[in-house]
This record gives sequence, structure tokens and C-alpha cells, in this order.
Amino acid sequence: MSSGTGRIPRLVVGISRSRASWWALAWAVGEARRRGAELLLVNVFRPPVAPPSADTGYGAARDPYADCVRRGNALIRTAIEQAVGRIPDDVFMNREAISGRAAAELASLARGGDLLVLGSRRRGRLRRIAPGSVARACARRAECPVVIVPEPSPSVLTASLPAEVAGGHRFRWMPHREAGTAS
Repeated sequence: MSSGTGRIPRLVVGISRSRASWWALAWAVGEARRRGAELLLVNVFRPPVAPPSADTGYGAARDPYADCVRRGNALIRTAIEQAVGRIPDDVFMNREAISGRAAAELASLARGGDLLVLGSRRRGRLRRIAPGSVARACARRAECPVVIVPEPSPSVLTASLPAEVAGGHRFRWMPHREAGTAS
């Protein structure tokens, strides 16, 4: 199916450590198959603060940017495994791990005939009615349709976040909260 611009439409999917993005990926794979569209899976990370370290004689110099790209690609692989097992053969997929502000980068990657697909986490009673901040910002900025897939209830989420991608996640999903604590 063509978008009228002579190119195959893309579904740009924001991938993060949240399970909501995994649900968004599962929805996007089905939609890509239905539309005959390409998938672009994107992980946006914050730019590394430290410059590449000099060779100290103990091995190769570390490049923080390359480390972030590797972690972003590992996170995309984990999301694919957890959400759909593998990308079907009839769906063309690209992946990118890029540095920047998530909302700005995702909105700029999705163009007119594209569809931007994002997940939105559950965050307490009042925030359940509004999408997450990245999803909200993308909905305001994007020049294409945006689909926000809500995270289902915690009782549905049975898979745990693998240790190799869980490190540093500030918003880990907690299956049980004590009564009376703030969300």
C-alpha cells in the first residue's frame, strides 16, 4: 500500500525500557503486516556526558556514545523478543539507536505518510487518563498520525524485565504497591 507519495509508509515505533513500548511494538507489527508497511524501531538515549576515555594501557579506549548505541540496539532486540518473539518474514524492519530528546527525535523521524506508535505507562489514578510525557509531546509535535498504546493492567504483565536492560531504569514497574502510597 502506498501513502500517495510513491514510498511505502513506515510505522515509527519508540522503544524504551517500559513494557508499554513493548505492547506498542506488538500492535505495530500487526499493523505493519496489515498495511504492508515498513517498521522503524527507534531507541532514543540521552547524550553521554563523559567524553571518550583515553587509552589507559588496560585495553581499548571506551566510547560512551558507542556503548549507548550498543545498549539501545540490545534493548530493541529484547523488546522484539518479549513482544513478538521475532519480526515476521513479511515485515521489513530497520532499527536505530540515536542520541537526543525522545519526543523531538521521534517526531522528526516520522513524516507525513508515516504513523508514529508509542506506548504509555500506567502511572497512578490521575495520570491514567493522560498519556505519558513523551507520548504527549510527540502527539503535539508530530506531523503525522500518532497511535498511543496504553500499557495493560499489571496483572496481565507476566514477563520480567531482563537484567541486561533493566540497569539504570528509573521507572521500573512494581507489581504490588502498598495501600496508601503515592504512585
